[in-house]
Amino acid sequence: MASASITFVLNRLGELAVKEAALLRGVDDDIRLLRDKLEWLQTFIQHADQERRTGANKYIGLWVRQTRDVAYEVEDVLDEFLRKADLERLGLPEWKKWLKFATTCTTQVSVRHVLRDKMDSIKNRLKEISDNVDKYKIEQLQSSTSSAQNPTNSAAASWDEENEVFGFEEELKALNSQLLEGDKKRSVIAIVGESGIGKSTLAWKVYDSPDIRRHFDQRVSINIPPHIRDTDILYFIYNRLRPDAHDEKPSTIQEVHTALSSHLKGKRYLVMVDGLVNFTNWNSVLHGLPDNGNSSRIMIITRLEDKEAAYADPKVLPLKINYLDENGCKELFYHKIFGVKNKSHDKDFWSKSLRLLHKASLWQLWSLPGKEEENLKKIYEEIFEITQGLPLAIVVLSGFLRTKNFTEWDKVLSQLRTSEKSKRVKRILALCFDDLPSRLKSCFLYFAGMPENLIFNARHIVRLWVAEGFLKPKKGKTMEDIGQSYLKELISRGMINLVRKDPSGGVWLVTIHDRLHAFAQSEAHEESFLEVHDNADLLTPNSVRRLCLQNYMQSHVPMDTSFPKLRSILCDFSEERANNLVKNQGEHNGLRYHDLQFLPKSKFLRVIDLRGMRIRKVPNAIGNMVHIRYMGIRSSSLAELPSSIGRLINLQTLDIKRSRVKNVTQTFWEIPTLRHVVANRLNFPKSVGVLSNMQTLTGLVCSDPWEKSISPLHHMVYLRHLEISGLTSDHWEALADAFKKLESLVYLHLAAKSSDVKIPFNMLTEFTLQRLQVLELYGAINMSDTDIEERYTLPNLNRLVLKLSMVNQTFMNRIGELPSLKELVLSENSYDGSELRFSDSGFNSVTNLVMADLKDLHEWTIRPMSIPMIKRIALSGFSKLKIKLEGHDGAKCPKDLMANLEEVVVCNMHEDMIIEPADSGFSEKINKVAIKTKSEDIMDAALRAGRWRESMVAGNMYQY
Repeated sequence: MASASITFVLNRLGELAVKEAALLRGVDDDIRLLRDKLEWLQTFIQHADQERRTGANKYIGLWVRQTRDVAYEVEDVLDEFLRKADLERLGLPEWKKWLKFATTCTTQVSVRHVLRDKMDSIKNRLKEISDNVDKYKIEQLQSSTSSAQNPTNSAAASWDEENEVFGFEEELKALNSQLLEGDKKRSVIAIVGESGIGKSTLAWKVYDSPDIRRHFDQRVSINIPPHIRDTDILYFIYNRLRPDAHDEKPSTIQEVHTALSSHLKGKRYLVMVDGLVNFTNWNSVLHGLPDNGNSSRIMIITRLEDKEAAYADPKVLPLKINYLDENGCKELFYHKIFGVKNKSHDKDFWSKSLRLLHKASLWQLWSLPGKEEENLKKIYEEIFEITQGLPLAIVVLSGFLRTKNFTEWDKVLSQLRTSEKSKRVKRILALCFDDLPSRLKSCFLYFAGMPENLIFNARHIVRLWVAEGFLKPKKGKTMEDIGQSYLKELISRGMINLVRKDPSGGVWLVTIHDRLHAFAQSEAHEESFLEVHDNADLLTPNSVRRLCLQNYMQSHVPMDTSFPKLRSILCDFSEERANNLVKNQGEHNGLRYHDLQFLPKSKFLRVIDLRGMRIRKVPNAIGNMVHIRYMGIRSSSLAELPSSIGRLINLQTLDIKRSRVKNVTQTFWEIPTLRHVVANRLNFPKSVGVLSNMQTLTGLVCSDPWEKSISPLHHMVYLRHLEISGLTSDHWEALADAFKKLESLVYLHLAAKSSDVKIPFNMLTEFTLQRLQVLELYGAINMSDTDIEERYTLPNLNRLVLKLSMVNQTFMNRIGELPSLKELVLSENSYDGSELRFSDSGFNSVTNLVMADLKDLHEWTIRPMSIPMIKRIALSGFSKLKIKLEGHDGAKCPKDLMANLEEVVVCNMHEDMIIEPADSGFSEKINKVAIKTKSEDIMDAALRAGRWRESMVAGNMYQY
């Protein structure tokens, strides 16, 4: 990992030489020599870093640590130099900023003199470290260490494989039986087994199955961090069941119990809890989940032993998941290597394996002709012997081997064969980590600072990586694109798990296995890369460079410690739950708020990401922290930001999603480095600077009219995500003109200010927005100026959401022709008519359809060639609805009309639907859900069906 630290510093030196050439005149030779020396050290340190982990020679560890410390010292010197330079330039007109610093001799000489002295000191220390290499014969040891593995084949091509269950057929049957059959009383099923055995994969396979979805009236799943109050488990469950009940949230523990009992009364429900580590107050959790005598079930995924887990329900034996047998191991390894599913006992298995090896360019003959199949069988046997059938070990090892030529496999496996059996999994993880390029190592270790057992938004992670400086620029690609490729590489190697892809096919939601998470935390702590704690009372705060504070047990964590070397602070606290449980105690309820006075003491901070902290205001001194690139403060108590944030000249991301901030200073909108602004309801001024790097604007409200064709969006040519509300007739002309320049836009959400404001649809049909993939229109749509006979020109649109749109049948016929549309949502009053007809030529690619709260719609006709690819339909809020399924030429509808249809979710329906013909097979797919909620949540629930697992996210964690 020391090599990654050196790589990062070398990158900073390179950027400094290019961007700050005027500042470095006179010390550029010193920086060049320092960079050369660090490059040489980096080459040697890559080998020593691996040897250091084994602990075979204490000198190796000392040498690695000292070299890393020097790299950190170089970083400190550079950051102090740049901080002084930036502060000197702040507040000056643009043309004076460089002139003053470049020509003012006093400042120039003073700063450079200090820089040169520190560089000399660092060079002397590097010389001493180099001398110690010869003195203690460390270089000789290097030659005997295994050479660093360098990937020869890209693994990223297989990053999006779905998780499959192999070798657990009996366990699947047993779990299904426990959920669907047995006692009418509510029961608790504990799924136990070693970490990495596949408990969650197995549980989700069953949880998402059509049989389970049809059997239970209500399903809910939550992922919880290891250390959490039991009462909060109930709070999370209620939040997942009633996401729309913002004004009805229970405010006391008793109210949580009462609300849950009331909501679930009489319903057959399934609750799945992943991550439970103790049953200290388990009875209090059960007390909030009523026993309705209708076979309700609670499913727990835990690492506890059988005897401990049995406490959950003494009458039900825990379901223990064991290691894969040899056939299961072969199947999983085969799937992960080749990306296809096959049975290891098939007679053509070996020939298929050999063909795929050749096709993937993995196979190179390393034995006598005719021995290929024999050697391949030997490989499978070795994989089973090394991993002992542990799925996690198989997944990570196959991800590693996929990057190598077949000739290298034997060398890798021989290293693992010689390891102790009890340490082989850790050795596999270490081997895979050592094989990562230096930049990917830093990115992987960053997951050590994320809460365990939760799901994370990939965009959020990539923005943090960009702010940290981990990513290497590539011509023709944005830093966000590069971050996506890094994530795909980690996913393909099995070190990060893909949860969901975004509409464009990129990475959206990810998670990390708890065993890999523990390895990342251990490695990050050992290398002083990052520290994770539950409070700020650290023994050595002066040396901490990245700090992660996570505490879900206490309502307030003191933050008075000073961290002079701190670059990043990531916090996740329990503000939301604590606030709700005391909110009825009045305005002065005794809650303590963080004043953030510790932040200005950390002058090198680049990343501030605070979630769940109770914050009323941000200190004005934040404006002097000119290194800040990422500022995220998600606190429901934050109502304003100081005007000094306009001085953060390097700021890339502002994330105030859950705050009450409505305005920021005008100078903020002139920071040229801005890339992402994520807010709740932030007023968008009519005039901004040249924000040519802007990519994300969400949660914005248009508070001022725009003048004709002039809008604040015109220079944002790289904008990808735009969510804007409060639109009136004063905005349409400028918005339409801006769309001609926003060629990179992939997500667009437009909301009219009021019901009498109509969205002119013609601005979306004039060959603009060719890359748009998601379109959400909230408000009446004006089609009076649109040539209805023209084809709508949104060739890549795959998700369309309409609300309050009042469109007609002609409009539906035209959007049915969109070639890439996969998800269609017709929400509250989005259709104006009592009859809706899907014609033969319409919606040929749609797989997910939601229709909710269309109060005037009474008859829906589906022609035989329409929606042929449909998989899921959700219907909600109809007083009555007749569905007519037509055959060819009016004939009776054949049963295979919708051969791909898996499920029809029906909820909030007062009367049964009428389906004609009744024997069409449509009725057999209906799953009636007893739930009362808003149409938006029905929409989300329906589109999250199948393997979309963001419902695992608990409370105020990292999903957004």
